[in-house]
Amino acid sequence: MILKQLFGCLLNPTGGENISSVALESMLVQHPDILEAGVVAVADSHWGERPKAFITVKEGKNVKGEDIIDWAKHKSDISKFMVPREVEIIKELPKTSTGKIKKNILREWAKGANREELN
Repeated sequence: MILKQLFGCLLNPTGGENISSVALESMLVQHPDILEAGVVAVADSHWGERPKAFITVKEGKNVKGEDIIDWAKHKSDISKFMVPREVEIIKELPKTSTGKIKKNILREWAKGANREELN
């Protein structure tokens, strides 16, 4: 089973189910404390790849990645196979001048790249 990204927005995770990163992002921002979300594929020893979410939190709110994962598993409408095992809280998502999330930067961050050099 392999999680693939096609044109940066389609993932193919567990059991061959397709995941649209855009759809998962729109589901994650339904959480009352999440402002924005960006989802990319990361390496997984069992499945090949899996989704990882980078999120920003609304002003005055305080939430941990584990809280978001728990919410996604038990309180949201997100299908179990779509729930990211990793949610990283960041101050700001990297964006283009038109406001589109720079998924290529998120992929590099997920691999451990230096964030100061890329942003």
